Amino acid sequence: MDSLSMWEATAGERKQRPTLQGDRHCDVVVIGAGYTGLSTAYHLQEKGHKTVVLEKYHVGFGASGRNGGELLTGFQGTMESWVAKKGMETAKAMWQMSLDSIDITEHIIKEHGIDCDFVRNGDIRPAFKLSHLDKFKREQEYMAKVFDFHELNVLDKDEMKSEVNTSFYHGARTNERGAHFHPLKFARGLADLAEERGAIIYEHSEALKIERKGKVVVTTEKGRVLADEVVIVTNAYAGNLNKTIKGSVVPVESIMIATEPLTEELMKEMIPNNRAASDSKNLLYYFRRTRDNRMAFGGSGRAFSKRDQLRLFDTLQDGMVEVFPQLKGAKVEFRWGGKVGFTQEMLPYIGHLEDGTHFAFGYCGRGAAMAVMAGKILAGTITHSDDVINPLRKEKLRPIPFHSQHAKAVGIMKFYKTFQDKYGS
Repeated sequence: MDSLSMWEATAGERKQRPTLQGDRHCDVVVIGAGYTGLSTAYHLQEKGHKTVVLEKYHVGFGASGRNGGELLTGFQGTMESWVAKKGMETAKAMWQMSLDSIDITEHIIKEHGIDCDFVRNGDIRPAFKLSHLDKFKREQEYMAKVFDFHELNVLDKDEMKSEVNTSFYHGARTNERGAHFHPLKFARGLADLAEERGAIIYEHSEALKIERKGKVVVTTEKGRVLADEVVIVTNAYAGNLNKTIKGSVVPVESIMIATEPLTEELMKEMIPNNRAASDSKNLLYYFRRTRDNRMAFGGSGRAFSKRDQLRLFDTLQDGMVEVFPQLKGAKVEFRWGGKVGFTQEMLPYIGHLEDGTHFAFGYCGRGAAMAVMAGKILAGTITHSDDVINPLRKEKLRPIPFHSQHAKAVGIMKFYKTFQDKYGS
């Protein structure tokens, strides 16, 4: 599912960066040029640490350049559920971290003038079932009472149409803190910022081996990087470089489509307040308008053949038209997909291994802002900053049991979640 994305087609000309050749010395070598790696490099350079970034393909190749561009608060599941699992203190720190992640991303964009179509109009979560609306009301009350967060609003079906003009859903929950942007433009802008501060980014330079000989030595096909510290932030695109990290993240495929540019009137009719949307289904739909008035619409997908891919994209388009009958007959110009990283705990993992390898991965579909925050945390940890707060610290990685069978497990999980969406409460 590596076909040209709408983001790639609308991001402008891609900057060509060199391939590593020969030896290069630095303080920190970062493997992976997605949001996490680029943010790590940016924040390390801000602290005066010489950084080299190695990327197998090109900046933003993975989820950082293909996602829906929705910056959302929180994590998978409700904060009430995370209080039960992690305790009040940790859960509150997690929540604040999610709020701060969007603020930090916005600050970087605005301070440095990154042209990435950033819009902060909040987000909306349509209720797929009437029972989900009751859960939203409970969440609203809980967040106000326990977390002193009063920016959630619950809408009934009629009220919702002023936000998402459709009869497909039973109501919705809005959150004033959400945002959206052009994900690939942001990735490229963040890469430029890191380079302006002295970082060196090598593309088409896959890290093949890591050795420790006093220094960390990372070998690529045509060169080596010798550094004091190494950061692996490949997320769902983890190869065989580190088996512990690879065994701790499950890649799950997500797909998107985008229409031709539509009229301003039609887009305002469908999503009047230009919010980012992701619904309450287990296998959710997520959608939003773009700067050039396309409907970008995403969902879950796993294909085993070319025919499967075509079927999945056709099904997603049918779903889009079911949600928005106004789009019947609208031409879909782009279809693409990619991998999202999930962990066993359904939380991001940020930490370091016993040998000192730093890592961050597993954003579970909510990494657009959190990955930027993770990079800041990694940089702070490496430089021993006093202000590092990391409630997602993972002390020890334990590979997921039967990880080699994850493709089958994901397929079974998606079948079960489809059943839940259809027949569950």
